[in-house]
Amino acid sequence: MKFILNREIMETNESPSLHTLDFLRKNGIKGVKEGCHEGDCGACMVLVGELKDDKVIYKAINSCMLPLGKITGKHVVTIEGLNLEKLNPVQQAIVDEGGSQCGFCTPGFVVALMAYFMNENLINTDIITAIEGNICRCTGYKSILRAADSANRKIATLDYSKGRISALVSAEYLPSYFLEIPEMLKKIQIQPKLKKGTYIAGGTDLFVHRNIVIQDPVFLSELGFDKIWSDDNYIFVGAAADIESIRISNELNTLFDTASHLSNVSSLPIRQQATIGGNVVNASPIGDLTIYFLALDADIGLLLGEERRIIKLKDLFKGYKILDLEDGEILEWFRIKNEKRILSFEKVAKRMHMDIASVNSAFSMKYKDNKITEPHLSGGGIGPIPMYLEKTCQYLEDKEITADVVKEAARIADSEISPIDDVRGTARYKRLLLRQLIYAHFVKLVPELEDLL
Repeated sequence: MKFILNREIMETNESPSLHTLDFLRKNGIKGVKEGCHEGDCGACMVLVGELKDDKVIYKAINSCMLPLGKITGKHVVTIEGLNLEKLNPVQQAIVDEGGSQCGFCTPGFVVALMAYFMNENLINTDIITAIEGNICRCTGYKSILRAADSANRKIATLDYSKGRISALVSAEYLPSYFLEIPEMLKKIQIQPKLKKGTYIAGGTDLFVHRNIVIQDPVFLSELGFDKIWSDDNYIFVGAAADIESIRISNELNTLFDTASHLSNVSSLPIRQQATIGGNVVNASPIGDLTIYFLALDADIGLLLGEERRIIKLKDLFKGYKILDLEDGEILEWFRIKNEKRILSFEKVAKRMHMDIASVNSAFSMKYKDNKITEPHLSGGGIGPIPMYLEKTCQYLEDKEITADVVKEAARIADSEISPIDDVRGTARYKRLLLRQLIYAHFVKLVPELEDLL
């Protein structure tokens, strides 16, 4: 494997499933810290730059869950690779505002903020979102936020006419070697090809396990399965498309408020690594992306060698962690109709941000002449699989929206589900949550229903 680490080309014969954090620290890069080792604290954060259309696009990624195989042909930047002879304006702002005490978390915060300033493509993303994947145990977040705001005000005054990276280098936010990276990356690119092995998407569930070793891993993003595209009839989402790319997708946001809907799904660094295909094939009964796309009546494309077949996403789940997949068959893409629909997504968890849902639900429909058509309702955490509530959808077809109709829909939905008591709540509690989420879907559309339900 070959990649660029800070300013040097690196080659290694280590296992592609070795965690990048472990590789870096083993090789003397100590600016990346080991905290939670499950993608929650941000102490191990690095920048990963990928060459796209002669430009390098950087993302902040937790190296504790990043296998070496996923950085092949890319640029990995640690805090050491950001350092200049003096503090850059982001680092200086943290010092000036008292944004660091023990300093353990500080490199991760600097990396996260630099990723935000280097990425011109983020939409509906504010400075707080940029550091939502970073935890500080001792400093207090107000001083860190003041530092972030201070750096943000300064960076807004730069001249970006020659490109964002060039502007940041000129203003001494970045070392000058960043200007050489595009040409360096071109020299180490390899042509992706479909091959045999263990297929892996984002790995955010798999690589939480510290000592996992995978023989012949094949990363779907390297095969071009990470694209989002559309034609007149459908929007296609590649199985290896990461959640953040889906959240900010122009194609999806033209039709729905996807950027807002998915903003509370994990933290930004995890959204930039976790994929829709992994979320679905993991087959968790509460997978957020699964529930979201069930309510859009998505189709999925399955690939086995040269053979392809298309089925409904709702037909993929046959039982708890049991899928309608042949041996060796892989999920290639999702598709939804390229048409406007009303779409609502609701999620209840023990904490509002970055938590696994107790119950989640999504609902889409068309609404014409005061009647519901083509309703699709899904729910998670209410059965052994992600649930598509077929009977409820059948009932809602061609109905006017009234309080009685919504109550009856909730009653029918309750008859379709089979929640259990677990650490996220009792079965009774989950039934109550689903009812309330169904009410919430309709109250968004008809606010006056709130007092009638």
